[in-house]
Amino acid sequence: MLRNKGTALLAGFIALEPWVRQALVILLGLVAARFINWAIVNWAYFAQPLGPWAAAPQGSPAHSWRDHLPLLGWVRLRRESNVHGRLYWLRPMLIELLFPLAIAWYYHFCISGGALGLGQAAKGLAPELHWQFLGHFILFVLMMIGTFIDFDEQTIPDLVTIPGTILGLLGAAFAPMWLPFHQAPLAWEELHAGMPGGWPISLDGRWGLIVAWLIIGVWGFALLDRRWIGRRGFIQGVRFFWARIFRHPWLWKIVAVVTAGLALAIYLGWSSSTMNSNTGRWKYLLSSLMGLAFAGGVTWAARLAASWAMRVEALGFGDVTLMAMIGTYIGWQPSLLVFFVAPIVSLVFVLVRWIVTGSNATPYGPYLCAATVLILVYWDSIWTQWAVERFDLLGNTFIVGAIATCIVLMGAMLWIWRLIKETRGIAGR
Repeated sequence: MLRNKGTALLAGFIALEPWVRQALVILLGLVAARFINWAIVNWAYFAQPLGPWAAAPQGSPAHSWRDHLPLLGWVRLRRESNVHGRLYWLRPMLIELLFPLAIAWYYHFCISGGALGLGQAAKGLAPELHWQFLGHFILFVLMMIGTFIDFDEQTIPDLVTIPGTILGLLGAAFAPMWLPFHQAPLAWEELHAGMPGGWPISLDGRWGLIVAWLIIGVWGFALLDRRWIGRRGFIQGVRFFWARIFRHPWLWKIVAVVTAGLALAIYLGWSSSTMNSNTGRWKYLLSSLMGLAFAGGVTWAARLAASWAMRVEALGFGDVTLMAMIGTYIGWQPSLLVFFVAPIVSLVFVLVRWIVTGSNATPYGPYLCAATVLILVYWDSIWTQWAVERFDLLGNTFIVGAIATCIVLMGAMLWIWRLIKETRGIAGR
């Protein structure tokens, strides 16, 4: 019923004149930009009492309705620069200016088949492309919030990644098209975890349900405070481990409820697909879960390997939950491509930052987000014309094994490098 209502609303939207749809998308982008600015200051670990929705600083005029006007409101709030910083108003104003324009461009680009290289042939895929745009729009909003919070304080809050992951899974379960397109021999299809090969039939049975439950269980466990402290021996370490998990009752209870709710929803999705395989979305829901597991798991493994080798935290756990969230929207194959593109993107920004400020410290989350956007925009060039042949030639199993091997080798290389630095007395440089 929910999917039918969404399909009817989408059909009515597509029937509108193109300029009306474009205007509505710009308006939607402006509303989203306002929400992005609010979330950046309110969802951060160190929430900042600034903006038109916060109380005016002492000695400044009270906020009026004019201060809530998009764009112009931030120009008016320059009067609070002596409290928040000289150009604090510039970034939120630019977000409210540029994000609606960017999302309007992406809407036109997406529904015209630009990412698929289709041109006029995209008209036959109008409903599917609109559903894809909706998923990407949600993902872009969440990544924008996470990016700027990460720039500000080098953290990515769970308020971004947990609801984002849930929305990603719900989209895969209910939307008629959610994951990226794959060009099959006869038509464009939605990407699933087995592509470019076939879907394993065994995953349609109980084995697939067990895999899905295992993934969501590990995801929920990863959200808990489960740090290991083994300085006083294994037994004491186990006691500390479980004590930390249950240290914050509200945290483990919320995680338990969310995980149990998702496990029930997964069962309902599996059972409905079992009863009606023609309309069920189980294949894509499980593919979204596998995207979560692969993207989050590889990031987590790289974090553990690098942290063990260098004896410092190499990546924040927010990067792990961020990639897990991204994986639910794009699947595991594009997530792998993100890992290769993100370092290239980061090198450019880190080099510029080093030249300007002399510092090479930078959060990694924003570059994972930027790489995701590049993959989606250049999907035809990256996936259809290049990557799919490599996946088909090497095989998915070999690729996953190669990634695991690379992580082990990376840890070994960093460990050797740390030993060399310590031997030469240059540790910490």
